[in-house]
Amino acid sequence: MCLLKVYLDEGGGRRLLAEDVALVVKEAGGLKLIGLELSDGVVAEGVEVSRIDTLNAIMIVKPKK
Repeated sequence: MCLLKVYLDEGGGRRLLAEDVALVVKEAGGLKLIGLELSDGVVAEGVEVSRIDTLNAIMIVKPKK
């Protein structure tokens, strides 16, 4: 099963926010990441999608401007 790993691009590097993400929902303040081990989900505040790489199963988010 290929689920997403979600990373926050912090300019000089990337920090892992969540693994095994199956669903990403846009919310007013950011993104809700829902996955196999995240039954209630994780909310990533103040971020937007920068890139989705389905071949490598990663999504990069960056702080909103």
